[in-house]
Amino acid sequence: MDPSTFSSGPTAWSAWEVLASLGDSLAVVDTAYRIVWAKEPLLPPDPSGRGDSWVGEHCYRVFNGLDQVCEHNCPVREVLASGRPQAVERSTLLKDGRTIWREARAYPIRDAKGRIRLVARISFDITPRKNRQARQGQRRAALYRSLEETNRLGLGDLPFQAALRRPLTPRELEVLRLAARGLTNPQIAEVLRLSPHTVKRHLDNIFQKLTLNDRAQAAVWAAHQGLV
Repeated sequence: MDPSTFSSGPTAWSAWEVLASLGDSLAVVDTAYRIVWAKEPLLPPDPSGRGDSWVGEHCYRVFNGLDQVCEHNCPVREVLASGRPQAVERSTLLKDGRTIWREARAYPIRDAKGRIRLVARISFDITPRKNRQARQGQRRAALYRSLEETNRLGLGDLPFQAALRRPLTPRELEVLRLAARGLTNPQIAEVLRLSPHTVKRHLDNIFQKLTLNDRAQAAVWAAHQGLV
């Protein structure tokens, strides 16, 4: 690949500079899956800085250690099959036991007649986002289990219900438990699959029934009743 391919004037960047500025991992391959240019942080550094060490090699062998085209989660394969940009998320288990996640996006590069000649695959590290989603999922699962335990008790089995002029409904009890755990209205809405407006209405009803003024008082009350 000629380094001047992407140059348009004396002050323009070279092809290598343009490609190196895109994402933290990028590969350009031809329709036979041979690497034309590559930058990959998970592989040993290329002394040339141009991906020359991998040029001509098949991408599936260099990046995944396979002897044939990847059958699953290969955006390049999907681009060549559909002719449209594709995106996938993939995980990789490192030798130190860590799992990293990357989002790979692939785009067709066509010639003047509209035929696909190359595919550019850009990859980004999304491990922090996936870890954050996993933690949120674990927290939601714990909250669901807590709510299920409350629902199994039955509202009539909760001593404080008999003392209330207007007992709490099952949904209000769920909202109260989540609010007492520190969840915001949008977070409660996500867990219970309600709108934030509906959550606010439930909280207003809870405050009225319990003669409380705010979430802090409601959290203290819930703790005293053994709800959290």
